[in-house]
Amino acid sequence: MSSRTRNGGSGPRGRARAAGTAARTWWSADPVAGCAELLAALLLVVLTFISTDQPIASDRAYPMLLVVMGVAGAACLVLAVVRGRESGRHGGTGRQGRRSLGLIALPFLAMLCWAGITIPMTTHVALTTRYGPLEHIRLPMASMVVPLVEAALTALVAVGLVALIGRDRLPGALWRIFLVLAASTLVAIGWEIATRQAFVRRAVDGMLMWRTSTQLGGQATYHLALLLGIGAAVDAIRRRRLVGASWFVIVALGLAIGLSGSRAGLICLGLFCVLLFFWGRSAGRPAGSRRVRILGALGLAALAVIGLVVVWLRGGGLVDHDRAETWKVAWRAVSVDPSTIIMGRGYATLWPWFAIESGIVPGAIHGLRRGPYGKSLAHAHNTIVQVTGELGVVGLVLLMVCLVTVVACCLRGFRGRYAGTCMALLASCPALLLDTYLVKNFQVSFVWWLVAAAVAVLMARPGDDTSLEPPEADRPGRP
Repeated sequence: MSSRTRNGGSGPRGRARAAGTAARTWWSADPVAGCAELLAALLLVVLTFISTDQPIASDRAYPMLLVVMGVAGAACLVLAVVRGRESGRHGGTGRQGRRSLGLIALPFLAMLCWAGITIPMTTHVALTTRYGPLEHIRLPMASMVVPLVEAALTALVAVGLVALIGRDRLPGALWRIFLVLAASTLVAIGWEIATRQAFVRRAVDGMLMWRTSTQLGGQATYHLALLLGIGAAVDAIRRRRLVGASWFVIVALGLAIGLSGSRAGLICLGLFCVLLFFWGRSAGRPAGSRRVRILGALGLAALAVIGLVVVWLRGGGLVDHDRAETWKVAWRAVSVDPSTIIMGRGYATLWPWFAIESGIVPGAIHGLRRGPYGKSLAHAHNTIVQVTGELGVVGLVLLMVCLVTVVACCLRGFRGRYAGTCMALLASCPALLLDTYLVKNFQVSFVWWLVAAAVAVLMARPGDDTSLEPPEADRPGRP
């Protein structure tokens, strides 16, 4: 009997049987990890198609994201209990992996605790002129506590999912999760174009309303999640795993970044291509090195064309007048005396963004608004400025411990089999200086935390990412 007959044939029936066998193997290898991976993919689908910022039962203080992340967190706890009963039958993150996860998550959670401590230290008011003369509105406690709970849940769910998936399964799991994101993003953008006529000129300030996005994030923010997916697909190509599908992920997510019209997105994607061109060569594989260099060069060429078009449509200049004024307000607010520099002005004092965007405080959410310390945007449009202005040096130090740990893990993986993911995560860092993540934009922040936790685990053991030889759960035929 021939090997073709033993394997079920090479026709459609044989391929279907092989696919079914692979699916059963994928699931039976570690059902808990499989459930965690499916949960992560489901979360990305939900966040892409459903506006989780909308209120629960018309209560503007409590967005639907609380329910989504709360249910996901409860599911993670159930899976953790099941994993504990299995008594280590399947591979996890290991002691060093758990330590790395703690180094990136615990400082951030400590920063959120510090933010909560600063709330009762000052009076929280917002100013509005929508209904006539200037009016002071006292902020309800929920408008300050809910964003902190969302930030904590986002980080904890992402870290929990990575810990449940396990180190050996992470590379393939990330690829499959971002394949789902790529397909969902294309469908969501197509739906937006079909229903909103996004490419039709409208009489809105005389501007061409051509920019697109999904419910995962706004036009200026969701490029960060898309870039991280491109990095995972590049790693699959470098390992010669499902190259065709990986190219689909790269093209789909790259197209979405271009259609978003985000200047920050193009900068981050350009930085990723530069890193890939100079440091993305495959270890011990000249052909793979040439392939990666060609990929980086093609990416830079495409970005040059897209960048020129975006600059022409949107006008030059990366930092606009409103952002510059906002950052000046932050400096004036915290530089009054040494105590405000160290402790900040208190959470939600400079930028009560949640109360404004949820409609608790009336008025437009875009453009400069009057505040207790001068005119500024609803939020800082800069993660570092947002944290420093409201939480001072104390909050900044805690945030930097988290970010520096992530950057160190990324630099460590430049020459290994996960270089693409590490480079994409590193290239996403400039976005933190051009918009507000981690303490805002929680849907996109969830994706950032998911990849940051995965990189921390994959880089946890010294010396095991120095080649492109796949681990046990990443053999040929898997991404």
